[in-house]
Amino acid sequence: MIISDINIPHIDGLELIQQVRAIPQYKFTPILILTTETSAEKKSIDKSSDVTGWIVKPFNPNTLL
Repeated sequence: MIISDINIPHIDGLELIQQVRAIPQYKFTPILILTTETSAEKKSIDKSSDVTGWIVKPFNPNTLL
């Protein structure tokens, strides 16, 4: 599983997801993104990438367990 913020330095989070998905052994690896984006923006993110899911910040780390 990969957990990444959508806003990271030097690369767009969606671009990172595309690069990971281009590696055959990671094609089906679950990817969760951390975001502060609004609901409409999250829906756009889900449709434009191969994201498994998203977590709205701030969040309780225990929700990952």
